[in-house]
Amino acid sequence: MSGTLALTRLEIRRALRNRRVMFFAVMYPVGLYLLIGSTVSGTASNGVSAKAYVLIAMASFGALGAALTTNATKIALERKEGWTRQLRLTALPGGGYVVGKVAAATVITVPALVVVFGAGAATGIHQSATRWITAFLIMWIGSLAFTGLGIAIGYGVPNDSVQMVSMITYLGLAVIGGLFVPFSGTMAKIGAVSPSYQVRQLGTDAVNGIHLPAHGLMILGAWVVGAAALAAVMYRRGAAEE
Repeated sequence: MSGTLALTRLEIRRALRNRRVMFFAVMYPVGLYLLIGSTVSGTASNGVSAKAYVLIAMASFGALGAALTTNATKIALERKEGWTRQLRLTALPGGGYVVGKVAAATVITVPALVVVFGAGAATGIHQSATRWITAFLIMWIGSLAFTGLGIAIGYGVPNDSVQMVSMITYLGLAVIGGLFVPFSGTMAKIGAVSPSYQVRQLGTDAVNGIHLPAHGLMILGAWVVGAAALAAVMYRRGAAEE
């Protein structure tokens, strides 16, 4: 247990000190929100505020990047350098490495959401603390699906292809989730089965005080559980191959 805690603390410190990660997870989404949010007004889908839609979309974009691409590329690099193989020679429990990665991604997601939310509040989106906290918790917990996918890609894809696959997944989920342009009709129905769509939609509903649909919560919950299971399978397979 002590070994797992020590590694977890190390992973969190490394993530927080990584300027590239902090930029793409925090400053980039804030910049996009300030740029796009300043040009929109009125209402978006479901009659919610267009500015609030952009706010939650950019927060989702930051959480997606922090949880998915960071884990995938770091794991691939550490596998290539033999770091994971060295850890297996220590007394560290088999899942300790994964626990550290999950914890680091979870911590990085906090500023990715909080800073964007703060920018929204500072630019005229005034909601109750309950709505902000509900939106944060839903998106924070939902981002575990992205974390699981990042770990699965890091272990399940050849090292030289991880960056390409993670970026394709990153941008694909961002597009299909309506993080750049909201969809309607058939595309919205297709996107509704993705975790990025549900994180964005449920977060938008929460911050606007709209009743959270049970089916959306179930879809997002299924993605969190499924991605965690896939990450575990890919980790065990990667361990067997090294």
